[in-house]
Amino acid sequence: MSDRRRRANVKGGRPHSWQVTASDEEAAALVVKAEQARKTVPALLFDAAMAQGMADQFVLDVEVREELTAIRNMMRALGNNMNQLAKHANATGEFPAEAAAAVKAVQRTAARINDALLDLGQR
Repeated sequence: MSDRRRRANVKGGRPHSWQVTASDEEAAALVVKAEQARKTVPALLFDAAMAQGMADQFVLDVEVREELTAIRNMMRALGNNMNQLAKHANATGEFPAEAAAAVKAVQRTAARINDALLDLGQR
């Protein structure tokens, strides 16, 4: 006899459904996890998505990643502006000392943002 239980009926039923595709490896991993939890794969996916904090954390990760991507793009634009300053300096022979420090700051900040994006991607 199975330990699995159906969810309680709800008024109006559950008219919404989604189709999820997975590779052979992903499907095998889902089946193993579902069996360990004594659930069906759809129930496992539903419960995981609805678990307290899990969906919220996923949304937060997406929002943080989007914000960091926007900042990285801004940094690229700043880097482009710095390149234009360098081009001007090469043409005129005038390159202020603070411009060199600004270039280094842009590079350090861009590297930190890229590291943060990589860390988020590995969560």
